[in-house]
Amino acid sequence: MANYRDGVIRDGSSPGSGRALGNIKDGVIRNGSSRGSGSAIGNVKDGVIRNGSSLGSGSTIGKVKDYSIKGMEREYDAEIIACYHFLIKKIL
Repeated sequence: MANYRDGVIRDGSSPGSGRALGNIKDGVIRNGSSRGSGSAIGNVKDGVIRNGSSLGSGSTIGKVKDYSIKGMEREYDAEIIACYHFLIKKIL
């Protein structure tokens, strides 16, 4: 089981517990252990996923709607993509 809290995705069973898998800050998904740290994996802007290190940069990977997880429809786009990437299948 994994969890998401305060911008950090962890592999623990309760919010905030476990080893950090990655984080999200300002639409940029990173592989660091705290919010805003680590190398950029990709970014999400206007429903489009890109492989760049800053918001809106890089080549297009896909659209958020193609990677939505049931139950996360109301979350921000970057959170949806990060959860898919870290918890289901690496897409970026």
